[in-house]
Amino acid sequence: MNKWKALAGSLIIGSALATSGMVMAFADGDHGPRGHHMGGFDKERMYEHLADELDLTEGQLAQLKANREAEKETRKADRQAMREVHQQLREAIESGADQATLDSLGTKLGQLEVKKMQRMHEQRLQFESILTPEQKTKLEELKAKREARHEKRMQRWKDKQSAE
Repeated sequence: MNKWKALAGSLIIGSALATSGMVMAFADGDHGPRGHHMGGFDKERMYEHLADELDLTEGQLAQLKANREAEKETRKADRQAMREVHQQLREAIESGADQATLDSLGTKLGQLEVKKMQRMHEQRLQFESILTPEQKTKLEELKAKREARHEKRMQRWKDKQSAE
């Protein structure tokens, strides 16, 4: 049951909060380059927490799981394409490739990023479409709290930088 909640939760976080690093939560055993505990947080607990905060029904969780499963192969192919272009770009830079080659690879990379952002937007819309009005309100409150915490951390960081 916990894996199922984590799987559904990965769509919740990625869609609801539209944070690209969180969208890279992989349900197929591929945990990406940073491993299971990216950045020191436990994604599974975080997803379960959000599902609990929004009080998602079993039906909603099942729909999220189905949506995520439907996108699984597309996400995997897109991650692979991104890795390949990154590798090509690294190799081109190391080999002293001309600017036109670098620009071409940069364009490919940008196109993949745009595609990823569009997919994230679609996922967020799918997610929000299954929420009740009360859950949507709660989600907005959670987003606002998250943004406030982020702003507070950024201000502390700026204060620390100016003090040095």
